[in-house]
Amino acid sequence: MKFLVLCALFGAVFAHTWMSCPWSFDVDPGRPADTVGPCENEKVWHGVKYPNEYKAGDRMKVGWTSNNHAGGWVRIALAPYGQHKTHKAFDDNVMKITCYGHDQRPGQTVYGDCKHPCNARAGCEYQAYEEDNARFDTTVKIPHNLADGDYVLQIKSAMSSHPHFYYSCARVKVTGGNPNMKCPQSKLIVVPGCLKGTAVELKKYTENSKPAQFCYREDGPGYIDADMYRVPKNVQCDPRITCAVSIDGKGCKGQHKMADITNDWKPEQICGEVSKCGKLMPLVYRYKIQNRQSQNNHFMVTSI
Repeated sequence: MKFLVLCALFGAVFAHTWMSCPWSFDVDPGRPADTVGPCENEKVWHGVKYPNEYKAGDRMKVGWTSNNHAGGWVRIALAPYGQHKTHKAFDDNVMKITCYGHDQRPGQTVYGDCKHPCNARAGCEYQAYEEDNARFDTTVKIPHNLADGDYVLQIKSAMSSHPHFYYSCARVKVTGGNPNMKCPQSKLIVVPGCLKGTAVELKKYTENSKPAQFCYREDGPGYIDADMYRVPKNVQCDPRITCAVSIDGKGCKGQHKMADITNDWKPEQICGEVSKCGKLMPLVYRYKIQNRQSQNNHFMVTSI
């Protein structure tokens, strides 16, 4: 009976996910998910539009809301704006496949579910090494061989026990690249060690997925996560969004820095030391999470 009640409760809350960092096509915290793809409705208008502007070589934080689910993978792809209305455009330009995430604290992930925010990483924190891959986010590098213009970043995921994929996209403006650079197609990057989903196997993510011909160094192919330690430009973004999507709203509000999110439509934290000229001067350091149940190390940006 306890198991049935637990399933019913989790099922009653948002049974889906979407991209929350960078800002997606739809930033409404109460939005529906999209199971058709390749993106949600781009024409959704809620009176809010946030720019996602990057330079070639920048690192970008990519995150998604847990919505009380755990296990599975996320495929990340990047296609030119205007070509983003077909699945093939993203299938042919995959950046990497990483873990969806799960709550690693003892007893907090049960039957493929957890209580949002599920120990997801907060704003001003980011994945800085490859093994730290279970916190509902990652970072990617903006390729050096992109022409100036707009692109669409896509995530594709079938988390937990969901038998179909969910899709979400963000429009990203890129400048400073060199489109004359040519890099060979690399091996498809699949992050190891992920907690498996119970419905969709990894092979469903990899089939038809082709690595893009992106250059991650100024002088050649490089590797997308070679400089993962660098602070992503949008480090302030908090992919956890809001406690309104949690099965345990009261408990959620007591989780690390959730109370500091003041705008569910633009969830972020204030981080970094601001200089006299108004520029963010991030300080990065490693620290131990103060929760005795967690032994994870992670990076964050803080003000002094």
